[in-house]
Amino acid sequence: MLKQQKADDDLLKIYGRIVAISIFLLVLAVLGIKYFNAMPAIAGKSLALEHTRFLNITTMIKSQWLSSGRPKQLLLNWPSMAPKAPDNKSAIESAKVSPQRVVDTLGNQFVATDNWISLSDKGWPVIDSLDVLGCKRLWYQLLATQLTDIEVSYDANDKICRYTAEDSANINYQFTSGQVLFFQKVAIESK
Repeated sequence: MLKQQKADDDLLKIYGRIVAISIFLLVLAVLGIKYFNAMPAIAGKSLALEHTRFLNITTMIKSQWLSSGRPKQLLLNWPSMAPKAPDNKSAIESAKVSPQRVVDTLGNQFVATDNWISLSDKGWPVIDSLDVLGCKRLWYQLLATQLTDIEVSYDANDKICRYTAEDSANINYQFTSGQVLFFQKVAIESK
């Protein structure tokens, strides 16, 4: 009888461990689902912050354009945002790259090189090439950040660069007028 009781106790311990592990895995699954469902909302909030930065930077460029005598181009310098950028003049000279390579590599050397931005006759930043590549380059030039999880498109009819996050939030930049618009999908709950 003693052997039977010991076997029953062992089975109860194993059963208790299985139940505990099952509850733990269930809690992890619920947390994982909530985390991954929140990811698009986080991307949209991140894009909202980038919208504010985009507005501030285009306004600063317009102000600099006015105070500089309305040139066709301005040099943007973001050294504080590029910690790996070369500091000495010879390193900067050796880091100069073509615009195409800058978009492909997206290294920090881009920030320290000749970051000249073209301006419209009204002082707003414009894209160098009328395509998606031009819109991507404009983003890098203005914000000095990479486009992770953001889809870029170009509307040739309205001359708009559109930057769209996974949750369909987007920033539209119309470079002819300098308008920077932010759109975000709002969930409407029905009762």
